[in-house]
This record gives sequence, structure tokens and C-alpha cells, in this order.
Amino acid sequence: MTSLPERAILEAGIGRVAVLGVAAGAVLPYAILVRFGDQRVAGWADAHRVAGDRTWEWLAFLGSPVAWSIACILGFGVAAGLVWQNTARWIGLMAICVVWAGLVNIAVGGAAAGAATAGAMACAIGLWQPRAWPFAAALAVLVATGRMVTLGLPASHMLATGLLGALGPLVVEFAWHTVDPAGPPRRGAPMRS
Repeated sequence: MTSLPERAILEAGIGRVAVLGVAAGAVLPYAILVRFGDQRVAGWADAHRVAGDRTWEWLAFLGSPVAWSIACILGFGVAAGLVWQNTARWIGLMAICVVWAGLVNIAVGGAAAGAATAGAMACAIGLWQPRAWPFAAALAVLVATGRMVTLGLPASHMLATGLLGALGPLVVEFAWHTVDPAGPPRRGAPMRS
């Protein structure tokens, strides 16, 4: 007999407290960036843009919805072909989160696709494989920085859209648990589950 998966993060009291804590904790770094950091970071980004370093362009592309859509389509196909049900569910959740990130980008100005998409993917990977969170967080920071350098966006804008993007997997997972309690993706399960 199979047991039901764990509750969605936003369904548990400790999960809600954690989300509220992250949101409240982001206010101070955001305020510091707006007040003191944006101009200094913009100077650093301008210097890299003028230097013509193509690395930032590649990182910016890795944070784009196009790159993650392609990755989700290929990953879902492989997982479905090998009958890795839980992996296919997580990749399906990630694909839905690409759409969420697109909506965040439209809401916040439409120019920070790297930050919102990178934040959503980092959160989804962190939920799926909790031990991979340092890799996911580092990738999100790098691709958001690449987007900032190539587009010339303020660092505070990137922080805000990245955090809003990271909210997507939590909302999607909560909705999935609500609609289908027995079928949502299981956190921390093996890749081949």
C-alpha cells in the first residue's frame, strides 16, 4: 500500500512561516540595494558590458524562458520514455513555473526574464532535490547577474523579480496538492521514482 505524499509547503504552518520570513527578510536587502547598491552594481555591470565578455550573454540565455522551455520539453520526454513518473511530474511543474515567471515578468515590466525564470527554477529544483539547493541558488544568481549585465537592469529589480519568480513553484505545488492530493510530485524522491 502506497502512502499519500507529504503536504504542500503552503499547506503546512511551518512552510507558511518560512515563506513569510523570506519575504520579510528580503525587504532589507532590497531597500539597501535601492538606496546604496544599485549605482555601484550598475557601474560594475557597465564595465563588464563595455569589456565585451560573452560569458554574461550565455548566462543570460540560460536564464531565459526559451532555454528552460527547451530543457523541460526534452527532460519530460526522457522521463516519460523511461517511466520515471516523479521526475516527469517535477519537470511538468517546472514547465508550469516558466509560465508563472513570464507572468511575473509582464507584471514587473517585462524585461527581467532571467531573474524571474531563474528564481522559479531554483526554487523548483530545491524542492525536488533539497540537497541540490546550493547549486540551484548559485545558478539563479549567475544567470540573473548575466541578465542584469546584458540588459543593464538595476540589481534591485533583479532581486524583486527573482523572489517573485521563486514563489511560483510553491503556488503551483500547493495548487497541485489541492486538486490531486495523491498525485503531486514527491519532494526528495529518487530520480528514477
